[in-house]
Amino acid sequence: MVYGSRFIQYIDRFIRRAKAVGVEHLLVFALDEEAYVLCRAAGTSLCIRGTPSIINKFTLPLILLRAGLDVLWVDFDVFLFRNPLPHLSKYSDQFDLLISDSFSTRCICNGVVFFRSLPAVQHWLLALVQWMYEHPYEHDQKAVSAFLHAGEMVAPEHTLPVGRDFHQVPIPRWGYLDGATQFVTAKHVEDTGWTGDPDDIVLLHFLHGDSDAASGVSPAESRGDEIVYRDLMSIFYGAADGAVYDTPVLPHTVNTTIRDALYESFWESRPRWRPVCTGSSWIETLNLRALSSSL
Repeated sequence: MVYGSRFIQYIDRFIRRAKAVGVEHLLVFALDEEAYVLCRAAGTSLCIRGTPSIINKFTLPLILLRAGLDVLWVDFDVFLFRNPLPHLSKYSDQFDLLISDSFSTRCICNGVVFFRSLPAVQHWLLALVQWMYEHPYEHDQKAVSAFLHAGEMVAPEHTLPVGRDFHQVPIPRWGYLDGATQFVTAKHVEDTGWTGDPDDIVLLHFLHGDSDAASGVSPAESRGDEIVYRDLMSIFYGAADGAVYDTPVLPHTVNTTIRDALYESFWESRPRWRPVCTGSSWIETLNLRALSSSL
């Protein structure tokens, strides 16, 4: 899903890199005309025209699931080190929905999500889309977490359309992708990063876009966190060496700038104990809204 001048300049190289690592069926959801034109110019017919809305992150996967297709959603601010699809096979008998997690906490990150085309997943995702449409003020990632009972809350669990009660849509079998050594994220917030051997990385999520930052201020900045933000999109997709985009070479092995930027997110080890992500409770959120409306 891509639109806007901040991202569309990288469409060609994003598509070339996906082809280079062996991704055969790549759909690009272009949410403005400029993105659509650049996508078509990149030599792929799998460009779908849409309009900007965070809910589109879930509507297109739902349509594809209904068509009988398994779906791996990958945010545009991601660099593929290798084809991620073969690395999903080890989870095949255990889970029907897989989602990336954080390095030092048990927090979901819905920038990378695998949906299996099963009725349970389709019904759950439809319930999520309907709820998000009716609650447009809520952050999409918090909603996904709440709908998986993964820690964060957007409403009391018994009021959500998904859950364990007979009148609720069942939550599908879900699990985390390896967020420490394979499906990793840049250290742009305090609980992210990677460890181990860089040659084991499947993809790196830059956290370059943030639906919390509509004001232009990132959540880390608003909290005063001492997080150094790096424009990894321009570093990983702006290399002069075309081999980074046209061959499956691991980028850090041929480009020192990319290697240095990658290691800025490195940790020596992953914490043995990782707290469950909670964020603000629904009560705190309601209280904050009531306070702001009274000012």
